[in-house]
Amino acid sequence: MKPELLQFLFSLQQVCENFKRMMPNSIRTMRMSKEIQDLTKNPPHGITCWPKNDRNDLLEAIVQGSEGTPYANGNFRIDIVIPERYPMDPPQLKFLTKVYHPNIDNATGLICLDVLKMPPHGRWRPVNNLSLTLTAVQQLLSDPNPHDPLDSAIAQEYIANRTLFLENAKKWTKLYAVDDSSARPSKRKSMDEEICEDAAKRLRPSSPSKPSNSEESPSKDSSVACAQPSNKIIRPSSPSKPSNSEESPSKDSAVACAQLSNKIMLKRKDDNEPVFHEAPKRSRKSRSLVRSEGDSIPEKQ
Repeated sequence: MKPELLQFLFSLQQVCENFKRMMPNSIRTMRMSKEIQDLTKNPPHGITCWPKNDRNDLLEAIVQGSEGTPYANGNFRIDIVIPERYPMDPPQLKFLTKVYHPNIDNATGLICLDVLKMPPHGRWRPVNNLSLTLTAVQQLLSDPNPHDPLDSAIAQEYIANRTLFLENAKKWTKLYAVDDSSARPSKRKSMDEEICEDAAKRLRPSSPSKPSNSEESPSKDSSVACAQPSNKIIRPSSPSKPSNSEESPSKDSAVACAQLSNKIMLKRKDDNEPVFHEAPKRSRKSRSLVRSEGDSIPEKQ
């Protein structure tokens, strides 16, 4: 056989293998897109399912326990992995919430359910979907199968002492599943995130609006007080005439003395009450002559 023909056959074989690998992925992608859309619009009663990190091969679900069972009021989280050959192969489910159940492994969360197994030991078929599978898991919580257990001790307790089994199942549900919210865990905020957000709000600066005098910060008051002396030193004095309250004490006393010197105190002849009268004003010329000659003003007789 010619080398060119051998090379062509080898290339054709590689193309076929690549096509085989791509076909399951494309089928899985189209199938999961439709199933996720159906689960979002018309979810089964008590079941919520959503993709993780916007991937259609990794999902998470919450299954609520049915009323009248020891799992009532419980929200059980389930991790879902979609294999490459889906829907030819069944999805892989495991509980993330601890469950006291004979068909669920407490350590790994694996589920012993026939619809999750391939024939001849299981009843998985390509026509099955996630909605039917999650509904079967919810039904398994209500109706355990002790004859095909994953935990033989719990299965024996379920058969021999049903009352004790119900008490233990209720305790585990109250301890692990009742406090779990039915909201998507990926959307919930952890305690660390809430603490960080609260601290960020406290450290966030205040609004730019002007605060009132009573709400001004001490740092701002101290900065203003420190700036005032420097402004007094650097700023030139105002050329306007100072007010009377700002005049020096020496000038005030000189004015007061001048006013008192223009008054003399006389006594009335009737009584001894002092009365103030304005003294007659003299001209500057007469005062200067008297001072120069050394004469005093004659007293009035």
